[in-house]
Amino acid sequence: MTHPGSVDLDFELLRGFGFRCRPDCGLCCFAEPRADPPDRAQLLQIAPEATFVGHGPDRFLAARPNGGACQFLSDLRCRVHAARPHPCREFPVTVHLGHRVQATLVLSCPGVDLGPLLARPASGGAVPEGLDSELASVRSRLGSDLARRVAATSRRGRRIERRLRDSDRWTDDGAVRAALLDRTPMPDDRDFPAQALPDLEAGVENLPIFFDGRSGPVALAEDLGGWRILEVAAEGGYETLEVVPPPTRAPRLSEGAEDLLRGYLRYVLRRDAFLAAVQFDAAEEDDGTVLEWTDAALRELGATVLARASVRARLNGAGDRPLTAADLDAGIRATDQDALDRPSWGDRL
Repeated sequence: MTHPGSVDLDFELLRGFGFRCRPDCGLCCFAEPRADPPDRAQLLQIAPEATFVGHGPDRFLAARPNGGACQFLSDLRCRVHAARPHPCREFPVTVHLGHRVQATLVLSCPGVDLGPLLARPASGGAVPEGLDSELASVRSRLGSDLARRVAATSRRGRRIERRLRDSDRWTDDGAVRAALLDRTPMPDDRDFPAQALPDLEAGVENLPIFFDGRSGPVALAEDLGGWRILEVAAEGGYETLEVVPPPTRAPRLSEGAEDLLRGYLRYVLRRDAFLAAVQFDAAEEDDGTVLEWTDAALRELGATVLARASVRARLNGAGDRPLTAADLDAGIRATDQDALDRPSWGDRL
């Protein structure tokens, strides 16, 4: 039953997936999770030494400097697990506020099985496995205040729509998805080199990171000789593993790799957060329809996945062979968090 003023959660993008946390990972702890007032109060009860930082109007649990992990990560275990902030309780689920409240999965998490990306999108599939506590935490925050926040994001979305309609460039979400889900835009040589990475001057904490089976996550940074690959330490700092030139043209793909990339791009297209980001970018410019911007954004994202897959494969000694489905899995893991972090007119729960 939905209570007056409450908001329903759309979790269609979680159906069919399974999740099992990898205790040898710790990837999600290399972050500064938002800590709302109830989170901070609970944390301070068991850890009075907890420190927080402000970014805009919000407060975040501080991480160690120079790209280090959360202050409470010790031997890949959380020392305040019972009082961890809501982003930690809910990961790898993340929730976008737009015209509705839509949950999706952070596919950078190595505990999420990417196999369902190969299935055609369908409603009413199996409920997600292994995410009961994460969804319970999300639902506990779907109160009356959320309806006010959704109304505010929806107003922002309508302003973006009006701006694009006034220049005859608007295409609504349903039409965009109908046009592109079956004709999924795939990257080709024109989309390479892929989008540049931040360099080390931006700070290790601002680099894309991924789990690679090492004692710390691996980060990628732009470098004069290519992409610098770093292993990041929990206490902060890093060790350079190698510098690998990214591909300058589309890598060759095995059949399974192409299918996985196509499935990933379809999944991203179904995210409200992705379309809100595309519309936000299009409204800042003077030409191109939303459909054209979406097509280009999907190709750009696909090129990023392929570039990071190629660099990860070469780091592990793969040479110049065609990329496999396992390589594409690695490329998606190294890319998806960045895709979710794009600015948009929406908000995050």
